[in-house]
Amino acid sequence: MNKYSWLALGAGAYVAFALSLFPAAAAYRWFAPSSLRLVGIQGTVWSGRAELGSAGAMTLRDVRWEIAALPLVIGRLSGQLQARLADGLVSTTLSAGADRVTFSELRASTSLQALRSVLPVEGMEGLASAAFSKLELTDGWPTDIVGELRLAQLQVEPLVATGQPGLISLGDYEVVFTETSGQGLAANFRDTGGPLEVSGTLLVDRARAYTLDGLIKPRADAQPALVEGLAIMTAEPDAAGRRRLTLTGTL
Repeated sequence: MNKYSWLALGAGAYVAFALSLFPAAAAYRWFAPSSLRLVGIQGTVWSGRAELGSAGAMTLRDVRWEIAALPLVIGRLSGQLQARLADGLVSTTLSAGADRVTFSELRASTSLQALRSVLPVEGMEGLASAAFSKLELTDGWPTDIVGELRLAQLQVEPLVATGQPGLISLGDYEVVFTETSGQGLAANFRDTGGPLEVSGTLLVDRARAYTLDGLIKPRADAQPALVEGLAIMTAEPDAAGRRRLTLTGTL
């Protein structure tokens, strides 16, 4: 290593040391993007917390972070983050560069109601929990997920009039995402109990075009409104009584 490399490394180390004493509240005022809002900030850039916050439309409470010093020397942000959601919590290790953010060992649980501000789940109720070994965002859009998403106690508005108020039950589901090397999302899904026997696949490419292909078969305890709604949305049943549902479009 030549003397210029040593000088650059020394300068980077000095900057990292200076930042270790830099108040988090001051850094937030100067550098935070407009989509991030924090209240009640304490600690330093390296290790701190905020009583309340929001990222976009997502409300956060008791936000805590620990930032690693060495990656900053080479221009990367890396650290650990945890926060409480409206009906749950989230924790993860993150690494961020110029246009890509990678979350590792992400664990999250909340209700679908709490996600209505950021996901198209209006008219749905239930619980969601995620265990992702990797979630990669490129320019703010997910381009790779590896791990498992579980939906429990899922309920939706009926597609046909029932004459009675309320939602109808769809049961519980598991969605397993597999590695795509940043080319989009690929997942297999199935039910884990409830009125429907379900299996299928979901693909989303980098252009945000999606294809959902599934087979659905009502179980004996499925509500009549659910069975009628499936008949409207799906093809005729096969010899085993399974109906195919295929959806395509762009997100």
